[in-house]
Amino acid sequence: MDKRTSWQIQKAVCKALFIREVKTRFGGYRLGYLWALIEPLSHILVLSALFSTIRDRADFYGTPFPVFFATGILAYFAFQKIVMTSLQSIRANEGLFGYRQVKPFDAIVVRTGLEVLVNIATLCFLVWLGAWVFGYNTFPADPLLACYALLLMFIFGTGVGFLTAVIGVMYEEWAKFVPHVMRPLYFLSGILFPLQAIPEKFHVYLLWNPLLHGVEQFRAAFLTGYPAVKTSLSYVALWAILSLLAGLWFYQSNRIRVLTR
Repeated sequence: MDKRTSWQIQKAVCKALFIREVKTRFGGYRLGYLWALIEPLSHILVLSALFSTIRDRADFYGTPFPVFFATGILAYFAFQKIVMTSLQSIRANEGLFGYRQVKPFDAIVVRTGLEVLVNIATLCFLVWLGAWVFGYNTFPADPLLACYALLLMFIFGTGVGFLTAVIGVMYEEWAKFVPHVMRPLYFLSGILFPLQAIPEKFHVYLLWNPLLHGVEQFRAAFLTGYPAVKTSLSYVALWAILSLLAGLWFYQSNRIRVLTR
């Protein structure tokens, strides 16, 4: 008879799932864990080289484009990566749900936690790389603001991730639309261009997007004097809390149906 408490069982399950996720994600690559760093780094280098070619002055507000772009893409990835990996989190682990200790909830939380750790490690690596290798000023001007903005993007991604995880099992046709929604958000979230570079007549529409607020505020935490006007982390916090509550409610309402499909 298992005399462990429910918390001890939950902890053991999550640890086992975490090890499995790490081996599944990185074990198949020769570069292993380095791939998590190479992917965003190559993304930044390619776009930076492209913009340096097409622009006479490849910077924004006195900031080199690689730093400007890196802060935007890391904030966006904090949301997007969690949503996309959560999409198949339940289906990828459904063979384990025959063990009553293992729940779909655990699979979603573990994948989310892994993405959070990868994002933080990538951020620290790029800050070090930019400062010591390329000579950029990459340390955040306001570290607390940077942490708060990143935390809200993680929470926002987790809430939407719970929604997509259930949709990925119950509504497979609808799940196919999730990647298509992410593509336009990449261009509408201020990653490539600051809000101030876009005609003001479009601001009223763009500012409905909470990701734009998160990206601009995260960037402002790194870049001294960056004009993150009209954006607010309170707006991101509202979306993050509502999406998390909606995601947990949606999972709780459908958890039995997810297991019996």
